[in-house]
Amino acid sequence: MQNKVVLDSCVFNKLFLEEDDKEQAIELIMELSKRNYQVIVPGLFLYEVLTIASVSNFSTQQAYELIELYQKANLRLVDLDKPCILKAIEMCETGHPKSGFPSFYDASYHALAIANDCTFITADNRHVSKTNQFGHVALLKDWQSVF
Repeated sequence: MQNKVVLDSCVFNKLFLEEDDKEQAIELIMELSKRNYQVIVPGLFLYEVLTIASVSNFSTQQAYELIELYQKANLRLVDLDKPCILKAIEMCETGHPKSGFPSFYDASYHALAIANDCTFITADNRHVSKTNQFGHVALLKDWQSVF
């Protein structure tokens, strides 16, 4: 069986954003390629990445080209099936009115990882703290634990 991960768009965005953990994202993506991991993401990944590029100082066209290059290597955009959507809904209903509930967007990535028995790698500490009980999730800072 081929190794897989689900990569949050916020991690991919670090390739072109100037953020403190940019180097970790670069190292992760290089390691995924080196180990020939398949990176699966929900189709909304494309729109999330292009939206961030459009409001940053990075060319949206270049962001799109970066996604296309990564698709030729090991990125696969997938449509969510009903079990994934139902799992994402379940995740969104966990949480607390004071601390908040997971977003459907983040839960979609996480549900995809559960369905594929792999790990969702994100930089979103809040999502992890709200959904850790579901497993299949790792923070970018802990990416090496995936291997």
